[in-house]
Amino acid sequence: MLLALTAYATGQDGDVIYINGERLELLGRPICLDSTLYHTLKDELPSNRHNVTSNWDGFTAYWSIINDKLYLDSVRCEAYDPKAKAVTGESIPSMTLYRIFNKYSAGNRIAASWVSGKIRVAKGKVIYYQHTGYERNYEEETILDIDQGKVIGKKEYHNFVNDGFAFDKLEQYGAQEMLHKILPLHIERYPELAHVKRLIFRVKRACVDKKGNLVECDVQVVKPDANPQLATEIAEALKTYHPWKVYFINGEYRALGIENWTIPYILHDK
Repeated sequence: MLLALTAYATGQDGDVIYINGERLELLGRPICLDSTLYHTLKDELPSNRHNVTSNWDGFTAYWSIINDKLYLDSVRCEAYDPKAKAVTGESIPSMTLYRIFNKYSAGNRIAASWVSGKIRVAKGKVIYYQHTGYERNYEEETILDIDQGKVIGKKEYHNFVNDGFAFDKLEQYGAQEMLHKILPLHIERYPELAHVKRLIFRVKRACVDKKGNLVECDVQVVKPDANPQLATEIAEALKTYHPWKVYFINGEYRALGIENWTIPYILHDK
């Protein structure tokens, strides 16, 4: 698993990392892996630093990889200047940084030997975004396997999207009209739904192939309690529709626009 460096309920700005002179986004916060370092650093940051919902901690760390070793170069934060009525940025002093990370000093650098696990770095356009933490994917991503600050493995990926239908597009088409096109359910088979105005279902797991075929899926009827056969019918109907939107992310075809959506389906207008 990738390191869950910090959990947030909104999309977070990444740190910055330089690899072979190229500036990339580091999707995580490796400083947080050592809670003592993290809290000591926060205590040293300006109290008037500019906190925003995309950066609750109010700082950005800058890293580099040199000869397959991960280094912390600097930490920068922004603060509001009431006189200038503007947000200005500055790096915390080097002396302060080296005092906090004293046991990790390596000559004139800070070796990030407290970091072990997989970190994800990215560039290019965002092709998938979820409004939480670092749950987004870019055109180009690299997964680095780190062991005590040393890069011991690397996998590079080119991510892309094959367009098709996904539940997040329902409103563009007219939600119920599109749903009834995809799911021409035989409600007459379920007398218990005769007086139910709508049902709510969720696709809990979905697999797609590169051509946009829904190969398999698990459907749960959330409301009302219904004949289990209804969930099976919904799943089979979804699999007959084509094409679904396909995300190719880090070596896998994924159905990100299908899974975990709670979908209301109107059975009767009146």
